[in-house]
Amino acid sequence: MVSQELLEILRCPNCVRDDRPQPGMLLHKGNWLICQDCDRKYPIRDDIPVMLIEEGDRFRDTPAEALPEIPPPEQRSVLPAMPALPQSTMDRQKLILMIVGLGLGVGLIVLLVMWLLHDEEEED
Repeated sequence: MVSQELLEILRCPNCVRDDRPQPGMLLHKGNWLICQDCDRKYPIRDDIPVMLIEEGDRFRDTPAEALPEIPPPEQRSVLPAMPALPQSTMDRQKLILMIVGLGLGVGLIVLLVMWLLHDEEEED
């Protein structure tokens, strides 16, 4: 069950940007949150409101009375495979340090090669 405190602060992500007072107020009905302004319907799955505009759009034209009791699984768009990026701040910091270290390593190798080539020119 979604807590009442959470329901009081949640707003429709599409309407919350409006300048009206109290934009995007949501009505809790079963396993759904219904926007009072734009009529988007956001499912609640496993006691977690899915506040994605795309999810709210899926049932926008469905009357509140006709909504399924249990929201269907979310639709996932088919996207090309993309390498996973680090999610945590610590992983990002490690990635940045690795990139910086790699850049420094390449720079040192270039300097070493230049120094060796320079020494050979002086000997000739």
